[in-house]
This record gives sequence, C-alpha cells and structure tokens, in this order.
Amino acid sequence: MISYFSSGFSIIRNLPFVLKGDSLEKKLRLTLLIAGTSSIVAGIYMVLFNVVRGHHDIAWLYAASTLLGGYITSAAFCSGLKRNLYIIVHALLFSIILLLLLDNYHSIVKRSEYNYLMALTIGSALVLRQQSNYLSKIFPLICLAFYLLFIATGLTWQSGAFRLSIPEEPGFYIVNCSVSIIALLLTVFTSRGDYSETDLIKRELSNAIEKNQLELYYQPQVDTNKKLIGFEALLRWKHPVKGFISPEVFIPVAEKSGLIIEIGKWVMERTLQQMSDWDRMYHLSNLMFSINISPLQLMHRDFTQDTLLTLSHHKISPERLKFEITETTFIYDQKRISSVIEHFSQLGIKWAIDDFGVGYSSLKSISDFAIDDIKIDKSLIMHIFDNESAAIVVHKTIELSREMGLNVLAEGIESEEYFDYLRDKGCNLFQGYHFARPLPAGEAALWIRKATT
Repeated sequence: MISYFSSGFSIIRNLPFVLKGDSLEKKLRLTLLIAGTSSIVAGIYMVLFNVVRGHHDIAWLYAASTLLGGYITSAAFCSGLKRNLYIIVHALLFSIILLLLLDNYHSIVKRSEYNYLMALTIGSALVLRQQSNYLSKIFPLICLAFYLLFIATGLTWQSGAFRLSIPEEPGFYIVNCSVSIIALLLTVFTSRGDYSETDLIKRELSNAIEKNQLELYYQPQVDTNKKLIGFEALLRWKHPVKGFISPEVFIPVAEKSGLIIEIGKWVMERTLQQMSDWDRMYHLSNLMFSINISPLQLMHRDFTQDTLLTLSHHKISPERLKFEITETTFIYDQKRISSVIEHFSQLGIKWAIDDFGVGYSSLKSISDFAIDDIKIDKSLIMHIFDNESAAIVVHKTIELSREMGLNVLAEGIESEEYFDYLRDKGCNLFQGYHFARPLPAGEAALWIRKATT
C-alpha cells in the first residue's frame, strides 16, 4: 500500500515535466490541469446531487461545466495555448455567471457559490501575469466587477425576470466582502510588480525619447599625426532628476527589454541628421562617423531597410559611416550576421569590432566576416605598462591585425606616453581622454572647424 501511494505521488510530482514549454508555460499548463480537474470533480458531484433531488434542468448546466472541465484539462496538453487561454477564461466566467443566475434551488448556501468568482479573479491575476494586458490586468478586473455585482445584489434569474436579493444591513455586508477581495487583489498585483532600480530605468527609458532626454555626444578619433579623422557617436541619457545616467547602466536594460531597437533607430537618425547639418556648414568630405550597433538591431528584420531609407533621406555617402559591433554579436546567427555585414560592406560602409580582446571572438573568427577595423578595449590598453600579459596581447593584436589588412584603433588613450608607445607598435588610430572627452554637438563642431581651417 505504501509503495502504491509512493508511486502515485511520484507520478504527480513529475507531471509538470511531461507538459510542453519552458518553466513559465509548464506552470500555466499545470494550473489549467488543476482547474480542469477541479471543474470535472465539482461538476460530477453537482450533477449527481441535483439529479437525486430532481433538479434535472440545473443538472444539465453542471454537466456542461463538467465538459468544460474536460476541455480545459485537454488544453493543458495541446498546442495553441494562447488561443485556448482566451476561450477558457471567458468560458469559465460565462459558466459561473450562468450558474449563479439560474441555480436557485439552494438559496440558503447561494452566496457560497460566489467564491468561484473570487477564485477566478485571484487566479487569473496570478496565473496570467505574463500574458497580454487584457488577460493579465483587464480580465481580473472584469471578474472582480461581476463578483461585486452578485455580492451587492444577489442577482438571479427566476420566472423569466431578473430578481434582486439585497442582504440585510447591505452596507456592512458589501464593505466586508468587497474590501477584503479588493485588498487581496491589490496584494496580488503588488506581488507581481517589479520595483527594482532596473525596472524603474526600463519604464523611464521607454519615455526618454519622447521627452527629449536622450542626447548624442561625439568623441574625436585621430591618426598617428593627431589629425581628426572622425567621431564616434555616443548615447547619453540626461534624466531630469538623476542627471546623467551611465550607458553601462541603461544600455543592458535597453537590450534586455528590447527598447534598444527603437533607441538604435533614434541614434541612427540623429547621427545622420547631424552629419547632414555639419556637411552643409563645413563641407565635410573625409570625416568618418562611427555608430554602435546592438546585436539585436543587427538581427532585426527591419534593420537593413530602415538604415538604407535613413541614408537616402539624409543623402549621406555610405563610405563615411562605420558600424561598430561587439564581440558578443558573433554568438548569434552567424549566417544572418555575415549576410547583413556583407550587404553593407558592398555599399561602402565600414565595420569595426568594438572592445576587442575581452569577449567572445578571435582574429581567426573575425577573418570570416567583412571586418575593417579592430578597436582594442581600454581595459587592456590601461595595463600595458603594469601588466606584461596585457602588453603582449595588445602588441600581438596590433601585429596580426595589420598583417590581415585591418586598421587598429586603441581606445582609452589617457596620456602622451600611451599614444607614443602604441604608435610605435603599429597602431594607427586613437581615441581617448588624452585627445578629448565625448563632446556635445556644439563642442564637437569646434574640432571640425579647426580640422577644416
């Protein structure tokens, strides 16, 4: 007997692993299985209960709810989960309302049936939190509204008309019932919320573009003669309360939330607009502008088309653009990435690997892509004088890159000593505070004036 129960418990415990999907989907399917089984058990009992007492009309309604329980149970194992969810939650709500209106044979315990609406309200708020706004927020409120309606009025359908059964001392009764369920529902919504600094940044970042809080700064890039050869466009977020928020804080949040797609389009548009404005003012022709491209942008289906349209709109020559990607880009779909890189390379746009030396790729893997520049990460550059390993990595990277026909740009140059050392090792492009910090457009224009006079 013990082994029998142990075997049964083991089957139940392992049941979630039989269901389809990831962890969240398994939880949702398991909840449907529980709801369906509960509906079947309660339905069968109520069918028998009403048949024995001769209430055959209501017994048919409970039989229908039993069949609904069977459908819910089967949906836990079937595909098309999202479509089934919409059907299931509304069918459950409709069946409960129908039973509350029509089952009037048990008036003494009638109000205990309202617990089904309360269960549907709380259950949908908890279980559907990862679904659409309608299912996760609006539907629980609809259930709550019906719960309060029945609690307050005792509404039923009898003899072809709606009947009200207002309880004695209705204010006392309604307040006790409604305040407790509303408090419970608010607790559920509160427990579902994410009140971390990351979530706050995500919500405020989504409005940053509309509120003109994002700005582009431009950091000069120079050659071995310290002559200006271009700028890197760098995104800055000036929060009205927190001031400037570091890109190291908000860029990962933007990538994780998907906001980087919209932000990336804004950066592209603003950079090309600024290039167009400066072209009219200073008649630029040789300055190169670097734009950072997120892996998610690069993989997005509209990236190529949107970029080409923006280039055409601002009449910018593709040869004056350089797209910078990080080494982590290569962990994504390499075939698609290679196709996008090759397409833009044929148009004349250059590609650079940003922060090289601290990530995923190697010079060998880069040789498989149409890459033009290597940007050695500043975390390596800053240790070339106090860490022999860092110095060797930097030296060999420069040496091998030049042999492969790649330009090498050193980031984080903070003194003349670093500049002289790296120039002597063969590095031909430089960027860092020793030359200039990232500059707002007005100050970057001063560099352009000096370079063109």
